[in-house]
Amino acid sequence: MPTTTENRKYRQEGSVDIDSKKIIFFLICLGNITISFNVGAVAAAIPYIAQDLGVSDLTAAQIVPSYMIPYGLGALLYAPLTKKFSYRRILGVAMAIYAFASLMAAVSGSLGNLLFAQIGAGIAAASSTPLSLMIIGDFFPKEVRGRLVGIYFGSSFLASTVGMFFMGWVPWRVLFLIPAFLGMVSCLSFYFLKIKELNKKHQESVNYLRAFFKKEIRHVFLFIFGMSFLYHAVHKWYGVYLNHDYGLSKLAVSWILIFVAVIGLLGQQVGGYLSDKKGRISACRTGILALSCGAVLLVGHYPVFILILILGLIGIGWTISHNSVSTLLTDFPDEDRPIVASLNSSVRFISGGLGFSLSKFFVEKSFGWTFFGIGVLLFAFLYFLKFIFSTTEAKA
Repeated sequence: MPTTTENRKYRQEGSVDIDSKKIIFFLICLGNITISFNVGAVAAAIPYIAQDLGVSDLTAAQIVPSYMIPYGLGALLYAPLTKKFSYRRILGVAMAIYAFASLMAAVSGSLGNLLFAQIGAGIAAASSTPLSLMIIGDFFPKEVRGRLVGIYFGSSFLASTVGMFFMGWVPWRVLFLIPAFLGMVSCLSFYFLKIKELNKKHQESVNYLRAFFKKEIRHVFLFIFGMSFLYHAVHKWYGVYLNHDYGLSKLAVSWILIFVAVIGLLGQQVGGYLSDKKGRISACRTGILALSCGAVLLVGHYPVFILILILGLIGIGWTISHNSVSTLLTDFPDEDRPIVASLNSSVRFISGGLGFSLSKFFVEKSFGWTFFGIGVLLFAFLYFLKFIFSTTEAKA
């Protein structure tokens, strides 16, 4: 969070008082914690959900794209909605819907019902990140946004860590019951904590098609699409991979993914610092290098301790690069920020869902060589990075 000196600066600027900013930031982090609690844990629990519902692992794996792709499509709704409705109303209603969908998932008796609940949860959850990035861009100055984005996304990794812990000890249905409760708490908080700034609406028109005619927007989202497509084709298979290739128990998988989530939390803070102090491109380059090296190394079969370190390298690489790009989006002008914030979540989740779905045909043959090929492709992104970001960072 901002320092005491920075707090005095905000007061002098006379925009939003610092106490209101703290509450606003707390609320968006609470929403992020709510929707992040079970995302990683549910993907890792696929073998155990499959066993309980009487289907194969690869069939049960549909729960991942059933959440991610509707999330990506749903994210496109929220920038236009900010023209008619306030931040408070949109986020409050979305969290209520998310809570109800999570409850439906928890009591599902068949894979079909679970998939239907995941679709609803994905659409509702899509409100959090685009609106939160818009809020950070609206109410906080540029020189601290990287750290705030780091804390915001760090809260999701913290929530994911707790979710991984629960995955090792409780029935999978509890992974949905807890977000159902948190979603209702988040919804009520938006209505009962009367922060007038959250009544803000955006007056700028939203035209996604026109946005892609702007080179600086088109380039960064082509980059985001490719990165998310490849990363989720590795990350979302962790639960099945560790169970299939290493024969690890549910508890062992849980502890390994807790470690990876903690490393990811560290990566968000490192990425925030590098983004603010060294620039968005430099931070992104560092993250991609770590991410690609880790993916390539998964071609081998290692002692579990070495495997954990490799997964940690992938985790910190992803979060550093993720933070740098997310921070760059908050730097866009006011008229573009609602569009790029919604497009960010949309592109990330649609491409991630597609990457996971299409990689299924390759991991059926070999997890290791699939991950190796993805690592090589990620490494190639280093060459294109300066071309993709040069005009974007200059105009943002």
